Amino acid sequence: MIINLLKFIVNPTALLSTAYNGSILVGLTLLSIAYSTPAIAETSTNLLDTSHQLDSSAASISDLPETTPLSETPNRFTYPTNQEPSSPNLASEPEPTEPQSTNNPNGLPQPSAPSTDPDYIIPSRSAPSVSDLPEATSLSETPNWSTYATDLEPSSPNLASEPEPTKPPSTNNPNGLPQPSAPSTDPDYIIPPRIAPDEKISPFTTNLLLNDIPISHLTEWEFSGFQTFADTTDSDIFFNGTLKLNSRVSESLSRNNIYRVDQKGTYLQLRTVPLERTITTTTTAPQTMTGLEIQMSLTAACIFPNTPSDQQCTYTPGLVIDRNSIDPEFFVPTRVFQTSQVGEVVKPETLAFMQLPGFQGGTSSQPIGVDFYFPNSGAYPGNSQSQKTKVERKEEIDYTIAGTVSRVRQVVKANDREAVLGRTIRGFTLFVDDENRWLNTAIQAGAQILPDVIPDLQGSKNPVNTNINRNLFLAANNTRLPSNSFTIYSAGLGRAESLTPNVTSLNQVPRANYNSLWLGLSPVIDRNIEDGRIFYDPTGPQVTLVNAGAEGGANTNVQLSSAVNQNQYSTANLQNFYAQVYLSFLQQDVNFVRESIYGEKSSYYPHLSFTGNWTGGEDILRYYTGVIASEKPKLYLGADYTRNTLNNWSFRGGAIGYLNPDRDYYSQLWGSVAKTFRFSRRANLTLSTGFNYALDRETKIGDVLSISPASEVAVSARLNWGIFSLGLTNYFGDILPNSYDDRLLAELTIRPLSTLTLSGYIAPIDKNSTRSLYGASVSWQLENKYNSPTLSLNWQNNQYDYGDDVFGNRLLLNDNVFTILFRIGSPANPLSR
Repeated sequence: MIINLLKFIVNPTALLSTAYNGSILVGLTLLSIAYSTPAIAETSTNLLDTSHQLDSSAASISDLPETTPLSETPNRFTYPTNQEPSSPNLASEPEPTEPQSTNNPNGLPQPSAPSTDPDYIIPSRSAPSVSDLPEATSLSETPNWSTYATDLEPSSPNLASEPEPTKPPSTNNPNGLPQPSAPSTDPDYIIPPRIAPDEKISPFTTNLLLNDIPISHLTEWEFSGFQTFADTTDSDIFFNGTLKLNSRVSESLSRNNIYRVDQKGTYLQLRTVPLERTITTTTTAPQTMTGLEIQMSLTAACIFPNTPSDQQCTYTPGLVIDRNSIDPEFFVPTRVFQTSQVGEVVKPETLAFMQLPGFQGGTSSQPIGVDFYFPNSGAYPGNSQSQKTKVERKEEIDYTIAGTVSRVRQVVKANDREAVLGRTIRGFTLFVDDENRWLNTAIQAGAQILPDVIPDLQGSKNPVNTNINRNLFLAANNTRLPSNSFTIYSAGLGRAESLTPNVTSLNQVPRANYNSLWLGLSPVIDRNIEDGRIFYDPTGPQVTLVNAGAEGGANTNVQLSSAVNQNQYSTANLQNFYAQVYLSFLQQDVNFVRESIYGEKSSYYPHLSFTGNWTGGEDILRYYTGVIASEKPKLYLGADYTRNTLNNWSFRGGAIGYLNPDRDYYSQLWGSVAKTFRFSRRANLTLSTGFNYALDRETKIGDVLSISPASEVAVSARLNWGIFSLGLTNYFGDILPNSYDDRLLAELTIRPLSTLTLSGYIAPIDKNSTRSLYGASVSWQLENKYNSPTLSLNWQNNQYDYGDDVFGNRLLLNDNVFTILFRIGSPANPLSR
C-alpha cells in the first residue's frame, strides 16, 4: 500500500514543458542530451502571447480591493508588461506557454551529411553494448539548452539550426558507459557508487522548482529583491534568497545492468511573504452644515397645588445644553442639564432679570427656561468653498520572514528498456509571524521521517540503453504545484520507455508519466471591510442666517404653549404670564470625511495534493486533486490539457472545481488557441484567443457585497521582428458573467543589446475601475546569463475610478508607481550549459 501510495507524488515544479523529439544519452560518466530543441513553459505568461517575446517590465494593477499578491489564475490574461508579483489566484496555476516552433516542418534534426541508407534520411543508431568498458570519465556536458523560461536569453526558435550535443571523450566502447579503472570486486556492481563532478552533469536532468525558485545541482546561491515607491503605497522591501548548503551526485552500474544516478542536496531559503495588506480610502465631501438655537421660557401665576396664587411659577422645565459637550466630530450635544422643575416658584429678582431685553434664562442662583443649541441639525452637499469631492487612497503592505531548510533527493535508474525517476523533497519552514505555528510545526516535524522514493527497476542481461527519454524529466517538472506555497514533503515517481533505433519521428517518442503526492503549507487570505473614522471637519466659522424672537406679557401678542408630561399650559389660559421665544438658524462650511478600510491577513494552512501528468512530444495531460485544511476545508479536483503541434498551433483547456470556494480558490474553466506564422528565424506573427470563466468566486467580504471581476475573453496579435516586439490585445467585457470591462492594450519592446531591454505599454481603452493606462521599464544585465547581476527599473501610471460624486464630477485618483528590482546569483548559468 505504501509503495502504491508513493506512486502518486507531487513535485514542487510549476513548469509545463513539451518535448520535441528528444532523447537523453546517459552513461556512468556520460549524461548528455540529444534532441532538437528545448521547450519549456513559463508559468506566468500571458496565454495570448505565444511567441518568444521580449521581456517587458511595466506592471499592471489588480482591481480594488483585491490583492495582487498570492497565486495566479489559470489561463489568466495577465498584462504582458507586468513585472511585479501579481495578485495570485491560489485556485490553480496558469497554463504553459507553447514550445518554440521550428522552420523545419517535421521538427526533427537535420542530418549533418546526406544519408547513404536507402531507407532512412537519418539512419537509426544502434544501442551500444556494455562490453569493453572504456576508461572512466566524468559526466559529459550537454548543449546549452535552457530548461526554464526564466532564462534571460531565449533559445533559438529554429529547431533545425540547434547544435548537436557535445560528445563524450572518444572511446573504443560505443555504449558511452564508463570503464572502471580496475575490475570491481564488489559482487553487486560493475562500477560501485562514486561521486560525479558537478560540471560534467547536465543541469537539465537535475533542475526542479524549490518553493517557486528554479534550481539545479549547480546552483550555489541566488538573491533577488525589490522595493516599490508610490504616493499611495507604503511597502516593505521584498527579498528572496537561496543558499546551497551541500550537494552531490553519485552514479553506479550494477551487475544486472541498471545504471543509477543519485542526486542529493540541502538548501536554505529566506524570503519575505505577505502578512497583512490594508487599503484605506478617504472620501472628503464638501457640505453645508445647518444648526438651530431655541431659547424660551414661560412664567405665570401659580395654579399648582400647595403654591400660593399670588406667586409666579415656571411652566417650562429648566433644560440647558452644555455647550462644552458638543461632539467635535459630529457636532451634536452629548450632555443636557436640568436646572428647574415645572411648577417651581420663581423668585422676584429672577422675574425682574428675565424681563430685561433679549433672552434671559434666569439668574445664576435660579436658572429658568429652555436653552437648546444644535450646531448640526443636518447638512446638504456643497458649500461656499467647494463643489467637488476628493478621494485619497493609502495602501500599506506588511511582510513577514519565512526561513526554509529543504532536502532534495532524486534517483534515476535505467535498464535496457526504460528509465524511472524518483524525486523526494522535505522542507521545514518557520515564519516569524504564524497564527498556526504549533500545528504547522508538528506536521512538518512528523513529515521529516517519511521515506525517500527509490524507484524499482528490473535488471537484465542486456546492456543499458543510454538513450533515456527526455520526456521523463519534462514530466517530473510538469507537476502542478500550488503557487506561493512551501513544500513539507513531496514524493513523486515517473517512468518512460527509452528510445530505440526504431524511433525516427516525433510521434513515435514514447510518453512519460509522473505521479506525485505533495504536502505543504499554502496561504489563505482572510478579508474584511470596515468603516474607519467618520467626522465633520469645519472649514469656516459658524454664521447666523436668520434669527427672530419676542417676549412680553398679557398686553402683547406673544403666544406660547408648553406640554410637559401630558399636561399642556398656554398663555391663553394663564394669568399674569411672561413669555420669551427666540429662534436662530445657523450655518457652517464643513467637509464630511469618511474612511473605508479594506484589510487582508494571510495565514498558512496544511495542504495535501495528489497530481500526475502524461507528457508526450506534442501534448501534456495533467490531473490534480487535494484539500486545504483551512477553517473551511477547500477540496478541489481539476485537469488541463496542452497541445503544441509541429505546424505552430497551440491549444489549451482546463477546469477546476472547489468546495467552499473563496476569492482566491474558486472554480474555473479556461481555454485558448494560438497560431504562429514564422517568416524567418527572428521574425514571426502570433494570433491567439482565449477565455477564463470564473464560476463561483465569492462575492461578499463579510456582510458587504463586493464583486471583483475574474472572467475575461481576449484576442491578441504579436509581431516579433528582429529586436522589436509589438503586441496588441483586446479584452471583451460583458461576454461572460463577472467579467473585466473592455480593454485595449498595445505594447512595444525593444532589445538593442542582448543585455538591455526597453519596453512600454499604453491602454487607449480601459473601462475597468482600477487600471494602468501607460508605463515603461528598462532592464539591464551585466552579461546575458541567468544569474548575471540584473537591474530593472519600472514605472507605471495607475488610475483608480470611484465613479461620480453628487455634483457630477468624476472621481479619479492617479498614482505613479516606481519599482526597483535587483537579482544576482552564482554560478552564471545554473540551469543550462
